[in-house]
Amino acid sequence: MARKLLILLGSGAAVLTLAACGEPDGQGPAEPAAPPAESAEQAALRAAFEAADWPHEASDLPADAEVRYGVLENGMRYAILENETPSNSAAIRLVFNVGSLAETEAQRGLAHFIEHMAFNGTTNVPEGEMVPLLERYGLAFGPDTNAFTSREVVGYQLSLPTTEEQVVDTGLFLMRETAAEMVFDPEAIERERGIILGEERYRNTPIRRFFNAYYDFLYPDTIIAARDAIGTTEVIENAGRELFVDYYENFYTPERALLVVVGEIDADAIEAKIREGFDYSAPGLEIDHVESFASWQQPENAPGDPDIGMVPAFTEPGYGYFYDPEVFTLINVDVITPGMEDPDTAESRRTALLRKLGNAIVQRRLQSLINSGTSPLVQANLSYTNDFGLANRAGAFAVSSPENWRDGLAVLEQELRRAVEHGFTRAELDEQLANLRTALRNAAEQAGTRESGRLADQIWQSWLETAVFTHPRFELEWFEQYEPDITVEAVEQAFAEVWSAAPPQVYVAANQEIEDPEAAVREAWEASQAVPVEAPEEAGTAEWAYDSFGEPGSVVSEGFVEDLGVHQYVFDNGVRLNVKQTEYEDNSIRVRVDFGSGDLTPQPSPAAGSILGAVFGGGGLEAHDRDELQRILAGRSVGYGIGVGEDTFYFSNETTPTDFEMQMKVLTAFMTAPGWREDGLNQFRAISEEIRRGMNAQAVQVAVNRVSRMLRNGDPRWGFPTAQEVEAFTMEHARELLAAALDDAPIEITIVGDIEPQTAVDTVAATFGALPERAQDWPPFEPVLGVSFPEATAEPEIVRFNGQEYQGMANVYWPTDDGMDTRRSRALTLMRAVYDLKATDRFREQEGATYSAIVSNTQSDVFEDYGYLWVGLDVQVSDIARMYAIADELAAAMASGEISEDELLRARTPLLEQIETAQETNRWWLGALARSQEDPSRLDDIRTIEADYQAVTAGEIGTLAAEYLQPERAYRVTILPQGVDPAAASGEAQP
Repeated sequence: MARKLLILLGSGAAVLTLAACGEPDGQGPAEPAAPPAESAEQAALRAAFEAADWPHEASDLPADAEVRYGVLENGMRYAILENETPSNSAAIRLVFNVGSLAETEAQRGLAHFIEHMAFNGTTNVPEGEMVPLLERYGLAFGPDTNAFTSREVVGYQLSLPTTEEQVVDTGLFLMRETAAEMVFDPEAIERERGIILGEERYRNTPIRRFFNAYYDFLYPDTIIAARDAIGTTEVIENAGRELFVDYYENFYTPERALLVVVGEIDADAIEAKIREGFDYSAPGLEIDHVESFASWQQPENAPGDPDIGMVPAFTEPGYGYFYDPEVFTLINVDVITPGMEDPDTAESRRTALLRKLGNAIVQRRLQSLINSGTSPLVQANLSYTNDFGLANRAGAFAVSSPENWRDGLAVLEQELRRAVEHGFTRAELDEQLANLRTALRNAAEQAGTRESGRLADQIWQSWLETAVFTHPRFELEWFEQYEPDITVEAVEQAFAEVWSAAPPQVYVAANQEIEDPEAAVREAWEASQAVPVEAPEEAGTAEWAYDSFGEPGSVVSEGFVEDLGVHQYVFDNGVRLNVKQTEYEDNSIRVRVDFGSGDLTPQPSPAAGSILGAVFGGGGLEAHDRDELQRILAGRSVGYGIGVGEDTFYFSNETTPTDFEMQMKVLTAFMTAPGWREDGLNQFRAISEEIRRGMNAQAVQVAVNRVSRMLRNGDPRWGFPTAQEVEAFTMEHARELLAAALDDAPIEITIVGDIEPQTAVDTVAATFGALPERAQDWPPFEPVLGVSFPEATAEPEIVRFNGQEYQGMANVYWPTDDGMDTRRSRALTLMRAVYDLKATDRFREQEGATYSAIVSNTQSDVFEDYGYLWVGLDVQVSDIARMYAIADELAAAMASGEISEDELLRARTPLLEQIETAQETNRWWLGALARSQEDPSRLDDIRTIEADYQAVTAGEIGTLAAEYLQPERAYRVTILPQGVDPAAASGEAQP
């Protein structure tokens, strides 16, 4: 099984794992090296891996001994791991090593469609009963009950909020049903078609179109590009039941399946249930016994892995260009050699480590250029991976702006060539080794409190990648044994081997239409090759400049909140400190420093607060610019940056006991000596237009960003900043917004995690406690206190985005209340949860109109009377008017009291289970305890959570719905593609 291409998209900018190559001295491409023939020993090792049930059986690497592995007679594999984080919970995964690449032309999209059908009727679970059954046990649809499909894998996942036997049995029963008992009722298939089309509509984004074109460029002799998991609308709309059954029977087979169970369970009991079956009953189901997974039959003539094509050796450079009006500007350079991934052994991991270190050094060089604020690039990544078991690919990927893609391509080419020709410095290697050593050490020290869901995913991912699932402690020990043998020369050789293995394949994506684009890419590449590159300069050494902040402060008052386990202190300079020592996460400490008034502070320029959060850290410190700071902090678990809340500025970071003191020094340095450099602002200016373009290509992003500002009558403190706002902002504005708060505002620090309270006190005393006396009151800034909700609309407001002509979105916003009355706020949260159940059932299951109905509740703790319930529906343009009518219909039903006790149970139970799970994390407690001395009622809010939610009745929710969810109170926003007539969304007949 091949290691998959990983794609991460976030913050509107692509963070992709792709790759690049350079040639020496600007000459023509060097003669590509032929891949070495596989030795008899290598062939035997590969055969052993292919024959083994588990990768560790053929490897010299030790598997994590805490995992129990097994194989049934029918070939199904299972892995069980007892784990106590979170307590009394478990994660179940059922994964098949097959995906959309196994589809025929007539089945394109059915691997994904079948994944949906698992929730729409099996032999023992009627259609529409699976999700409600799980909700009654506390599993929310989406967060706890979900599934996924890619080109190479289909998987099902359950996060059990309790390990009571009935709940665990329900999870295993449903996985057994999914594996072999789907019924594919024709009427259920018809109802699901609209949901799948809704998902296709939602996912039809420029980045998806880019990746399909990119695969076609790299691998034209394969079906990879043509097997995008979502498939084709023709197949989705028309495929008959027999095509579903054919795929299901051929590929949902025991030999392709892995069942993973991780949690606070008894491994013996789970294994017995898997092997022998178990008695089971549940209300509404006609079943008394669940057959064993061993009774699931492997078909006699099950097909093997699909033939997806071939990747020939690349003998010439390749150049390509992808145009889309809304795509990010992406630059990709890849060096590809045909072949499978090396088997996972100690030797192959050593080789992979050397490649990783070389890539990391070049990526660090690129980041240094970006940090300076003068690079044409705004983001860059290097990687080495195997794609689909066909090709090994070294890749460099970068984001630029449309007008700078040529210069950005030149930077990539020259930095790759510089590394091949001139190698690396010892200081560069030491920095990367320090970072890697720290990451491995932290993982080993935190291994005892790894989260069950993450462990379950790591186990199946290792199996899918034919990799050994090793324990973090072994990985640290292995690295420490090998590290002394890692030389600069070895890293240089490994880097040069992969980046000189074949001619480069260069692919650019941009929103510019240019004449003969492939020739333009070639010209830019070859022009860069003609530029000589010099050896890298040794970076100067620097010592941390902020070890002392004055005489350590003294504690003048302290208290202990016994029922919550919270120590509270006040220092003689007025700094307040909250400390909660926990055992939730080994070797992890979370820190939050609150000060000032956030968005309540008068804004020196529109959207100044939003921009400040993106650029402050990039300015570095007075004594250290960002790049130097990165070198100083290499190998440290230390972060920095600023958050801007509605009524607070804050630093918030995660660190370790080893680095806690340094973390506090860094934050105190940013409080007292920020650098205010332009570097971060220059980088944000360069990337913001790319982010904005991505946001404007998807309706839901428009709703989250542009419409959020409309919901506050155009207040620029909300939503992503406009181009004009970014251009107008200066670091002087940043200083004007923040400097007074840094100098004098009250400070309240919250520390949660693996730390002794006295250690926290001593460290804070020497850092924030050593600062001059702080003010104890801070201006409320009355002129900017107010936020108002727009007037209700007789007709929906129209907002445009750059989508496809059939993509639209209906949005209803009902003004509700603020969140200052905690009990009432929680009742409104449950009102949202009940509406969400009704919306999912009606819009998704009955109407088949949308992939996912968004139902969101916003309540301000700062702005009086401000709150709203948002219902967002990503639908066909022609369905928008009908969606508004149904949204009002559901609201009217709730207002008239149509809320059953079962609906209330299914809304409340998952919510309480999610809170209970969250309360076993440092992150939750950090947020709950922040500023609890400034506002002690926050402590009562913690105490009353369960009682408040349990006290809410169906009648109370109905009363709230009657008060707030009236059609004449709603503000409606229709999001339409450019050029589409609003009449198309109004239900009016079109000529």
